[in-house]
Amino acid sequence: MGIGSWAGLWFALGIPLILMMYLLKRKFIDTPVPSHLLWKRVLENTEANRPWQKLRNRLLMWLQILAAALLAFALMRPFLWAEAGTGGTLVVVADVSASMSAVSALEPNNSEASAQTRLDELKREVLADTRQADGALTLIRMGGTPQVVASAADDRAAWNRAVEELETDYARTSYREAISLASAVAEGQKDARIIVYTDGQWSERVDDLPVSVPVEVRRIGGENYRNASIEQFGTEGSRAVGVVANTGNSALEVGVELSGDGKAQGNETLTLQPGERRTVTFDRAEAAEVYRLSLTGQSDDYAADDDAFAFPETGGTVKVLLLSDGNLFLEKALRLSGAEVTRLDLSGNVPTADGDAEASETEKDTGTTASKTPSLPEEQPDIVVVEGELPAALQSGAWGEWLGSAALWKIGGEEASRQPGNRRAELNAHPVTRYLSLSEPYFGPLTEGKPEGLQTVMSIGGRPAIAAGMENGQRALWFGFNLQSGDLPLNSEFPVLVSNATTWLSGGRGGGLGRAVSGAAVEVPIATGAESALWRPLQGAAFEINNGATEAVNENQTSDSSGGTGLASSQIAPGIPGLYAFEQSGNGLDDAPVYLLDVRADASESAAPTAENPVFAAAEVPNAAAGDHRSRLPLTIPLAALIVVIMLTEWGVYRRGRSI
Repeated sequence: MGIGSWAGLWFALGIPLILMMYLLKRKFIDTPVPSHLLWKRVLENTEANRPWQKLRNRLLMWLQILAAALLAFALMRPFLWAEAGTGGTLVVVADVSASMSAVSALEPNNSEASAQTRLDELKREVLADTRQADGALTLIRMGGTPQVVASAADDRAAWNRAVEELETDYARTSYREAISLASAVAEGQKDARIIVYTDGQWSERVDDLPVSVPVEVRRIGGENYRNASIEQFGTEGSRAVGVVANTGNSALEVGVELSGDGKAQGNETLTLQPGERRTVTFDRAEAAEVYRLSLTGQSDDYAADDDAFAFPETGGTVKVLLLSDGNLFLEKALRLSGAEVTRLDLSGNVPTADGDAEASETEKDTGTTASKTPSLPEEQPDIVVVEGELPAALQSGAWGEWLGSAALWKIGGEEASRQPGNRRAELNAHPVTRYLSLSEPYFGPLTEGKPEGLQTVMSIGGRPAIAAGMENGQRALWFGFNLQSGDLPLNSEFPVLVSNATTWLSGGRGGGLGRAVSGAAVEVPIATGAESALWRPLQGAAFEINNGATEAVNENQTSDSSGGTGLASSQIAPGIPGLYAFEQSGNGLDDAPVYLLDVRADASESAAPTAENPVFAAAEVPNAAAGDHRSRLPLTIPLAALIVVIMLTEWGVYRRGRSI
């Protein structure tokens, strides 16, 4: 006999409570009263009776005590061991968690066998154990979401295919839900039993779940487990810092390598004892958009935690250098677009951050700044906005090289200009003119010609007014009119135009979404007009598993809250660890921001498996290795029926008044 849960023993406290009720029960004696004058004295004597009395042999009391004891015993879920047959329904629970991708160490002397994973070992054991089964077979996949892969299968060929097609799930595994699903599937089936195939690396307790059918656990994998894991990784200033831990049970020597945009920037060799953690620090040789920290050298058993990535946070600020004599409307519109603006006054003032600093009084009086070449700002801008003529001093030398490495937006400045034949503006499809009509503003005179190589985006009276394209490998935007010559800055569409221009010139800058567990929900900024999106693998296991291909891994087209076909901001992270880019597309959406995401496997899967059985206590689980095929027969239902009989008997005794 066994006990399913000792927690039911608390209900046995009801027995002393029943005894206390009988100890405190008051006993009254029938007393003949010849006159009502004596009734007052009898009542006083009765009230003076002591509450404590000697327990008497009462049948009603013994029935109540027996019912309470049986109820407490039933809540402990007792069962009897019985021999289990090979027929009936067999429910197989296959653990496909991330740790099942670890290399199996059952046969370390055989190099070919050691290359097999725990999941490969699981498949072999399941197929071998079910080859001679003569009952219905059900396969449950225990991963991020429990799934019935095969239900009551009689076709052995279909069963074998279902087992062979099992793949590793790197999401956070739902162990409790999987066992509950297996119990529900087996409930009510004739001679049903459950077999759980697992490596024992569980992060949840399930021994308190009510399972009414026999359960057997078969362990996969050996006792020796080698694994080093990158637990943390990030960049700060000119340094890259990572934390490497040995989560296995044997010493390891691993190499740690830092790379930026695919170029190696440093490496270090560590010797780690079991449970030891070390912090590694690298001085970055050069700036990069994506940094990767990898474990190399001696390979460990579990590779899903050997890479980590670091990149700028979401929505990196666009840095704009504004070369202008002063244009409050343009400067304010640039800030409204989210850009960080530094203004250099072409009339002679020094560079100012957000337009706050001005030239010194001495410089204004002497006019020395007009002839000086200003010093280069500390940070390289993403966009250079030139309003008017660009001084000759800034077109060559260090300034010329510096400005040539940024996107250029040139506004007006040409002396040769004339009024167009009419004021009608014609827009061409382009990200700069998205959501605009520009039919009301007056733009003023237009210059005689647009720069070569740029495509006309807007024309007025048949003459180019706005053009966009590429110059010297950088994006370029040209306005053939001066903002001060018309009323465009006063129009409500002007901030939208500036925002569109900033977004297009910066290349639709996205940024980093941080780090997420496979299959977890991720909040992504969705571009207006996006109709579909995909996760594209860039580096890591996801890229290598797909043999370097960059095809879409997961489509993310969903319905928005209004019932449309737009993208929802909450997206599901890809299922394979690695570095991904979230790319959006839609009608007229040519330059949507691209966001990076570092997908990691569940961190709890990196730990070494425990020696204890993860499903039930050791005394309750049959020893499969010793050939013990016993099953559990629950006693809860017979005990419940007996309690009902006792309660009916108690009611009959009470009605006869035998215990009063």
